[in-house]
Order: sequence, then C-alpha cells, then structure tokens
Amino acid sequence: MSQAGVRPQGRRFVRWQLEGGRNTAGEAPRVSPAQYKCQNCPGYCCSYPLIPLDKRDVERLARHHHLSYEDAKKAFTKEEHGRKYAMRRKKDPVFGKICRFFDTTQRSCTIYTARPAVCRSFPGGGRCGYYDFLSFERRAQEDDKFVALTNHDD
Repeated sequence: MSQAGVRPQGRRFVRWQLEGGRNTAGEAPRVSPAQYKCQNCPGYCCSYPLIPLDKRDVERLARHHHLSYEDAKKAFTKEEHGRKYAMRRKKDPVFGKICRFFDTTQRSCTIYTARPAVCRSFPGGGRCGYYDFLSFERRAQEDDKFVALTNHDD
C-alpha cells in the first residue's frame, strides 16, 4: 500500500506488484482470513479455459510423477492462449472441461501437494467470487448440493 494506505494505480501499481506488493514500511499487505471453503465447491477454478503453468510447475509435476521434465511437459501441458505452458484438460460432466488432474467423481484435486503456483495462490485474497455466487444460489435453491454454473466459452 502507499503511504496514504491506498493501493497505487496504473504503472505504479505494476511496479508495486513487481516489488512484492510491499508498503512503504516494507510490510506485506494484510490478507483477510479465507471466507470460502474449497471443499464445498465443485471445482470451478479448475474448469477455467486456461490454467497457466511455468517451468517450475512442470518440474514439480515431473518430480511428483517420477518423470523427466520433457515427458511431463509432453503429458501434462500444451501451448494455448499464447502461453508456452498451459495445463491439459479433460471432459467433465459438470463444467464441460476441467484440469486433467481433477477427480470428477470426488470433485477434488489429485495432485494437491504438487499443484501449480496459480492454484496455490488462488483466489489471491480472502474471498472467492464463485464461492460467494455458489453460496447464494445454494441458499436460494435451498439445496446444499446445487451447482451454480456460469458460461466461460473456450
């Protein structure tokens, strides 16, 4: 945050992010406690059209699966959406397509300890927009298993 306690805008915001998002006192910004439960979600974030990876993610997946880097890259990634590494996806009865490592029966991640950086940091704050939407719809439908859908054509 800036000295006035307001997050910088524009180019200053980009520089602020690149510098680790630290305020002028060198402190990391406070993140509010999580107000969502991933275990209660059907895996919406795992169904995004792009799950971006970097080289370290591929290396982590290779170690996890006891594969060479090249074999892991070939098996788990593809170039897509302008990215060198994007997670391969598979069919899903709920969202159409989903991360190849998502268990579509249990609705959970099968590589949680080796999950990519983007998954480790998601949603990046104390709230998850989809979880708020899902919770609202489940209350409105009076059905705690209801799956609220959105359309993200890919």
